[in-house]
Amino acid sequence: MKKEVVFFVDQEQFKTEQSELTVRELLQDFAKTDPNESTLVRRHGNELEKLTDLAMVVTLVNGMKFVVYHNTPTTVS
Repeated sequence: MKKEVVFFVDQEQFKTEQSELTVRELLQDFAKTDPNESTLVRRHGNELEKLTDLAMVVTLVNGMKFVVYHNTPTTVS
């Protein structure tokens, strides 16, 4: 039997039986946001780590915390 992993995205709790997910999957499937318009950030204590590679595999650990930064569109003048 697989063990459930509990993690948080923007303080919302999620559970999954998968031990690894890509940054793209976390943004699309859990945060419900467009990976092209947002950046996933891993929060560890007071440290923030931007995960900019959408194909990067994140090994999930119980209690992991993520924040989503929404990339503001750049205006072309």
